[in-house]
Amino acid sequence: MLLRTAGLILPSLILLCGAGILLPATAQLSHEYQQILTLTPYPLAIVVALLGYGFNRSRILFAALNLTCAYWLIQNGLQTSLNQPDAFVLFSIISLLLPLHLGLIAFYKERGLLTPIGIIRVLLIAVSYGALGLIWSNGSLGLYLPELPMMMLEMLLHEYYLSEAAAIAFTLGLLPILLSFLLRKTYTDAALFASLISALIMLSWFNQPMISGLFVSASLIALAISVVQNSYRMAFIDELTSIPARRALQDKLSTLGKKYTLAMCDIDHFKKFNDTYGHDVGDQVLKMVAAKLNQVSGGGKAYRYGGEEFTLVFPGKNEAEALPYIEQLRETIANYPMHIRNQNRPDDNEQGQKMRSKEDDSEIVSVTISIGFCEKTAEIPDPHAVIKKADEALYTSKKNGRNCSTAVHYQPEAKSRRRGHRKDYA
Repeated sequence: MLLRTAGLILPSLILLCGAGILLPATAQLSHEYQQILTLTPYPLAIVVALLGYGFNRSRILFAALNLTCAYWLIQNGLQTSLNQPDAFVLFSIISLLLPLHLGLIAFYKERGLLTPIGIIRVLLIAVSYGALGLIWSNGSLGLYLPELPMMMLEMLLHEYYLSEAAAIAFTLGLLPILLSFLLRKTYTDAALFASLISALIMLSWFNQPMISGLFVSASLIALAISVVQNSYRMAFIDELTSIPARRALQDKLSTLGKKYTLAMCDIDHFKKFNDTYGHDVGDQVLKMVAAKLNQVSGGGKAYRYGGEEFTLVFPGKNEAEALPYIEQLRETIANYPMHIRNQNRPDDNEQGQKMRSKEDDSEIVSVTISIGFCEKTAEIPDPHAVIKKADEALYTSKKNGRNCSTAVHYQPEAKSRRRGHRKDYA
């Protein structure tokens, strides 16, 4: 779980570190290249907005709009000394709007863009920045300086360009972003977190040349990458079991070498589980089996083939070499105490595990799988043909009583199947 969480945020953090490393060099760029860097966020924002709209990631689009509006005001209103009243007030309000909008976006659910609530959310961002820009263009912002509370006038730390009010705004924006990231664990939330950190760096070291163009660009690239990552996950990762799906298997098959073994696994009597306990329990069974298969050793990799069928890929191994790992998996699953959730059992996994240590009235059943496996040979050189042969061997395992493994070529000595003392649903 920790690796999964780190994997979500790592690409965005690498982008921010890269922007920090490049920042000193931007001051040495020629005027033409500095102009290019200054204009870069605008085409990036268009690309990100189109990606967000096309892949139904409205939060990505809102975040891009928020960053772009703030950046436009920075480029047009803050290319001067902050000692001027208009510039100081503009900077102070941008420092509030940017993190607070990001915090609100983290709370949002994906409700689409061309919906009443989607339009309201767009207008909230556009109107807030539009009103600020209108007052600034009229030269009226400086008039509000005496009316501002002291926390907006006092810098939090003298060496940084961040007021006390802005520090509070960033804290308020950070809380929902972190909460959403920890609960949802999506690439979108990771990109929102990176955008907030990027905005914090940009505004804290605002006196650095080209810092706004560089860090806004980095934030927009992080948002674009999150769309690609989400799309990849939808296409290649099975949503229910969180293991690679059939499309990922097809890609893997095209990269296998001259020696490999493929195993087809099927949950025994899965239809009866669904008919007896309902589809929710069926989903629990699929998740449990997938989790166990995903722990396969010996260099193997598990994929969900479809329905209650899974595929194991063993690169560089023949049937005899793959057999011990296949049998270990089969026995691990057969001996696992599958608790059928009762109505009083919480959905939270940690609380559910605590309940397992106590006596309750939940039913315990055994889940078993049947396996057929086949290695690549001169007679069966195509991976799809290997899968077909493994599937035929799988049905042989079904005919032989289930909860066993059958190889196409290798025939080991028969071994007795270990049975637990729990209820065997087969």
